[in-house]
Amino acid sequence: DANEDRRVPPAGGNEEEPMVNWRGNWVPEREGIALKHVFDEMKDYFGQPETDPKVNFKIPNLRQVAGDPNLWRGEVEFTYQIERNPFTLDYMSIDVCIDLTPKARVSNMENYGSTWLYAYLPCYTVEKIEEYFEVGTGWRPSGKGTVKDENRDIVHFEAQLNVRPQPEPSFWVANDEEKKKFTRIGTIREAADDPANHFIFRCIGIFMVSAEVRGHSGVEPRPGFGNEASLTFTLVSARTLGVVDSVAPIVYRPRR
Repeated sequence: DANEDRRVPPAGGNEEEPMVNWRGNWVPEREGIALKHVFDEMKDYFGQPETDPKVNFKIPNLRQVAGDPNLWRGEVEFTYQIERNPFTLDYMSIDVCIDLTPKARVSNMENYGSTWLYAYLPCYTVEKIEEYFEVGTGWRPSGKGTVKDENRDIVHFEAQLNVRPQPEPSFWVANDEEKKKFTRIGTIREAADDPANHFIFRCIGIFMVSAEVRGHSGVEPRPGFGNEASLTFTLVSARTLGVVDSVAPIVYRPRR
């Protein structure tokens, strides 16, 4: 609990906000409240048909991508309304299915389960995320990297996975029927290596999101002039809600 272990920063420090202990790490108190809200309480996630998340999207700044002066990249920030107060994080959460089934051993499927994996979403969830993104940032999502299955009304995309030295994404399983308490059993890479987990899991996935926008003549693009943003989702944690049998895994389909 972010509110149970609290301390004031040491004298002489630059921080004015008290720090709290969240999962063994000292973080600013406001960040701890937001982390608990998203990660522990699993609130304001996308994928609830009758409830819109209380969160706003924003890209604070864009930077040029090395080697391509006309490509600009920015990280999306998410501001949650918690008890009528704004709290900003680098993370959003989605009711999503992730695919831990083994893939064909061909070149374009290398590192599956260790640096990337397929994720599946209902179309209405994707549309809601894109709506929030465009309203909050002014950029229209391009849909690049997603494939829509018209027959099943779902979208699949490639979720990126951090690798060492960055913290690897964690894999949690429910240990109660109400799925309110979870136990971490390892990283997603470790889970994918275990044949017992070769299924498609429905989960609350927590993601970081980055956006790329193409400009012209080395000039930073501005929203509202027809430019589209390409979104990349990086999975940082998954809390599984069970195995899904109704979504057929992608085995041989070429990437993108």
